Amino acid sequence: MPSDIKKAAIALVISCVSTLVAVYFDGLDFEEISFSDPFTLGINIIWALIIAWIIWDLFRGKDIKLTLLLVGAIMLASLIWDISEFGFGMAQLFYALELLMFVAAYFFVNTKEGKSWYSAKSL
Repeated sequence: MPSDIKKAAIALVISCVSTLVAVYFDGLDFEEISFSDPFTLGINIIWALIIAWIIWDLFRGKDIKLTLLLVGAIMLASLIWDISEFGFGMAQLFYALELLMFVAAYFFVNTKEGKSWYSAKSL
């Protein structure tokens, strides 16, 4: 497995951790959106499973570029809404880091090394 594919997986893991840290900071300011809320906890467990699924697809050689773009667009819209609703704080900084890590993952799967690995896996 090429190093760029491993870097993409690491970026996705950092993205997941960063969203969990963001929820922690949100919970410091707003009790109703903290991990003590079952809905928020459930959504974050589902989100961690989605990231794990994307990483699994990445390691199996599936092309995840479209997935990264679609999920990244949803994350961007969510970040814009979050900033307009709550302002820019520590939580939004970590949400922005989450989005940045998705962009990094997209970059790593689009390198020459990543593209050649995908084409070799699809044979």
